[in-house]
Amino acid sequence: MFIPIMSLRLFSVLGLISLLSLPIVSGRTWINSSGQPIKGSFIDLSGGVVKIRLNENNKVVSVPLKVLSKADQEFVGKRAMTGKADLVALAVKRIDAAIDAGLEKKNLKYNEGLNDHMYLRRVYLDIAGRIPDYDEAKDFLNSRKKNKRQELVIKLLKSWDYASHNYNHLAELLRIQTTFPGTILRNDAFIHWLKEQIDTNTPWDELVREIVMAEGRIWDNPAVGYHLRDNGMKLDHVAFMGKVFLGTNITCAQCHDDPDGEWTQYQYYEFSAYLADLETKGKAQQAKMPKKKELEAYIATSQKLDPGNEEQKRRINNIVGNYQRALRDMSRASELRVHTVANRSMRLPDNYQYEDGFPRDKVDPWILFGKENGSTAAALNPRQRLAAWLTSRKNERFAMNIANRMWARYMGRGAAEPIHNIDPEKSLNADLLKVLAEEMVSLNFDLKAFAWAIVNTKAYNRLASRKEVNITDPYYFPGPLLRRMTSEQVWDSLITLMVEDPNQFKLDSGKRYNQLINSSQSAGAPKDFVARVDEFNKFKPEQSLVNAAGVSILKAKPPKGEKPFGQTALSKKPTGPTDEEMMMSFMEAARKRKLLLARASELPQPSDPAHFLSKFGQSDRTFVINASSLKGSVPQVMELMNGYATEILTQPGSRIFLEMKNLRSNFEKADVAFISILSRRAVGSEQHLLDRELRSGGPEVFSDLIWALLNTPEFLFIK
Repeated sequence: MFIPIMSLRLFSVLGLISLLSLPIVSGRTWINSSGQPIKGSFIDLSGGVVKIRLNENNKVVSVPLKVLSKADQEFVGKRAMTGKADLVALAVKRIDAAIDAGLEKKNLKYNEGLNDHMYLRRVYLDIAGRIPDYDEAKDFLNSRKKNKRQELVIKLLKSWDYASHNYNHLAELLRIQTTFPGTILRNDAFIHWLKEQIDTNTPWDELVREIVMAEGRIWDNPAVGYHLRDNGMKLDHVAFMGKVFLGTNITCAQCHDDPDGEWTQYQYYEFSAYLADLETKGKAQQAKMPKKKELEAYIATSQKLDPGNEEQKRRINNIVGNYQRALRDMSRASELRVHTVANRSMRLPDNYQYEDGFPRDKVDPWILFGKENGSTAAALNPRQRLAAWLTSRKNERFAMNIANRMWARYMGRGAAEPIHNIDPEKSLNADLLKVLAEEMVSLNFDLKAFAWAIVNTKAYNRLASRKEVNITDPYYFPGPLLRRMTSEQVWDSLITLMVEDPNQFKLDSGKRYNQLINSSQSAGAPKDFVARVDEFNKFKPEQSLVNAAGVSILKAKPPKGEKPFGQTALSKKPTGPTDEEMMMSFMEAARKRKLLLARASELPQPSDPAHFLSKFGQSDRTFVINASSLKGSVPQVMELMNGYATEILTQPGSRIFLEMKNLRSNFEKADVAFISILSRRAVGSEQHLLDRELRSGGPEVFSDLIWALLNTPEFLFIK
């Protein structure tokens, strides 16, 4: 039923209409009404004016929306959230109504509302993936603005924090790994590309269409990283696709009819037939090397070796052999190429034993739900047909899946469980599930707008329910479920306590590494060839973590008189170490313990088994179902008690200690610890205990306080 926009009178205090003009897509060529091109990135839309950052010089120019081409105007209108406030308000109203009805039917009430510090902490962890830092928490708690909660949500949705946190979720879902097994090929380009899509708010349906249809090598088209993840495992790839994009688990049917009668093996192969012509491996590009004699001559000259000396000649040959081995690795990396093999069909397996077919029978593509658009399908190849059907607005399952997944992320449980195998007919919240799916479509698969709607619902703004609820138990959302922080949230929160800017170091685009291994390039002169291969051989993954100036985290140090992590002011104390010296010591301590002080989204995927992230349950990126763990363990307790991360955090040069450094009162310093770690000040009995400990304790009392707060359930859980 159509509801007039003017009838919406929700959240008058929130000021939804004036908020959210988010940065969108980079590298676009814009055309004005006179046909003149403008190459740059879309930053903002406000008051009918589009702000674009020019590619050539990074300057920001303002262009009236009306002078842009019709295609550009449609592009802005679809991605910018400026005009979606009414749609978000309507979504909130409908979601609230569905939950109200469910609670009323069971004679239940909403949980109590959230106070400011609980709201602050929850919305930071849910949208930004980390706790607020000291200044952010203090500013919010001290603010008297009526709109401060809504302004905070908008700020976080605009931030890189949102992209970093949401990347972690998608990386687990898509099982992203830093390297492709068995090759030297790194996935940095796809990882960087995916973060850009999240940051620039590419609609979910467009993003999925692009990765499903992507072709080429990763240095030509980063989106192919999705298909390359399952190189040589096409049938498994199909099973993961069902869980990830449709909330449908068809895995069992790969080998036999589902014993529960859901799917047959024939149906599995029918769905797999859409990818029959998909190939992820092709002919290697032969890496080029200079003429052997020229290369040997250059090596002899540059390394002062005498070819006439038998021993030194063998050394020259060994060096050339090392270069040849490096080239073979580069050539093998070029084999990974997503492409279409024309007229290749899907066939039933050799051991097929059911009556609806025979072994090696050809199988035609057929979808799992609904039907294809006949006229569209006729003009497309099978993979294009799959992408069109999968992301269609008429495919209720696609919208239902991503809406249910997002609801589960923010509320601790999906409207339908299990989220990897939704059965709408068995859902105890069928009306809510239907509304969520419909609003995802209404918002054009805009995940930021959908998140904006969720955090404005009455259910989200209530205390968490502190009871264990199994997936088979009914739950009607009087509030979110009590949730434990994910491994990435815990790590990113510790980084927030350690450094001024948790987002300073980011994984680069992979462009330089891909240039090194791209075997299609000419060999060049021996000098250039040797320099390129030597750079490849000396490459360390940590080199890809760089700041805005392009400086690697391995080489980062504070220029004289400046903080290395963007600290705002140096200590002017005439005696004792400067803040700069303390930070240098802090950074050196982290390097010695091989801790990269960057967010989880920028670190190797997955982390090393001995790393903090692995110990706290990060997915190993092998499976989708139960891939990560939120369960506590003894190794986690030990890690927080005396692990490297806690040790580094309690160094005098960490951010939390620098915040305390120039405060005179011990109570002021304790206040910094409480606000930084728990987003609140000490209360009641805590103050009496602090008074006693601060009076009797020595210099280590604040390290002990930090350690104690980190080990509280209040830190580890989202209330």
